[in-house]
Amino acid sequence: MTHDKLNCISHVPIFKNLPLDLRQELVKISTHQERFKKGSLLHYPGDGRLSVMSLDSGKAKIYSLNADGDEQIIDVMQKGDIKGEESLFDSHGDDFFIEALEDSTACSINSRDFQNLLKRSPEMSLHMLNEFGKRLVTAQRNAVRRNSLEAGPRLFATLCDYADEAGSATFTLPLKKKDLASLLGITPETLSREFAKLKHEGIIDLRGKVVTILKQD
Repeated sequence: MTHDKLNCISHVPIFKNLPLDLRQELVKISTHQERFKKGSLLHYPGDGRLSVMSLDSGKAKIYSLNADGDEQIIDVMQKGDIKGEESLFDSHGDDFFIEALEDSTACSINSRDFQNLLKRSPEMSLHMLNEFGKRLVTAQRNAVRRNSLEAGPRLFATLCDYADEAGSATFTLPLKKKDLASLLGITPETLSREFAKLKHEGIIDLRGKVVTILKQD
């Protein structure tokens, strides 16, 4: 299957709501399906390759080194996983390694190229500011929910938000379930129990990552 560069860019959460012409500009500064052999590094601190990266195939581990030089695993990237959105705006956290656990391909946008594009495009800069504004509002709303709602109502309120964003009662979860659990401040086990409870009570239907809101106040 031919790799669709525009579709690849559109899957990066921070870019998905950009107008088509701006996403096409991002395609021009992006690198696609770069090959990495098992055991090679996709990134290491100070290599000048700080970027947002999407794993197109294969598997990779993200880790840092402690004071003794021992690895501390941060995460494992699978096909389709995206890492490093924050790297486009802040290079101070560049203390992690990404190592291919098997032969892999990755797509990326280098932070320096992205920053140069922002300087050339006021429209892109404005859209990025608006995106951060939306994320700030969402973060504040989630903080309120964490302090005022139990796990079940917290999950359901978030699912209703996703339905509103999709404009449909049926939608695909935009996050992996482990990431959704982290966002809600609960364990993956608790998330699974609350999903099962909502489904059992006939409030939602859940098929894989596809959710349908069946009842809403």
